[in-house]
Amino acid sequence: MKNRKDKSILAGNDQRSKMAAQEYRERLEREDMERRWILEAFDCILNECEESPEKFHQNSIKPLLSAGVTLETAFALLVDGRFRPN
Repeated sequence: MKNRKDKSILAGNDQRSKMAAQEYRERLEREDMERRWILEAFDCILNECEESPEKFHQNSIKPLLSAGVTLETAFALLVDGRFRPN
């Protein structure tokens, strides 16, 4: 009887560890995908900046700086806006 309980406990622990490992892998995949999207958004912003730096500054950066945010925050907001447009 005790042997059956031990096997049952071990099987439950094995199942929980498999589920935890699967959840961890899924979380890593989501974080990796999010990083790729952010880099892609930042690449789009940099391309726009290179094409017309004055227009980019006037239309994208200056209004944010006028609102009181830092340059770093302005870029973060622009990336977030490209990443999640609505």
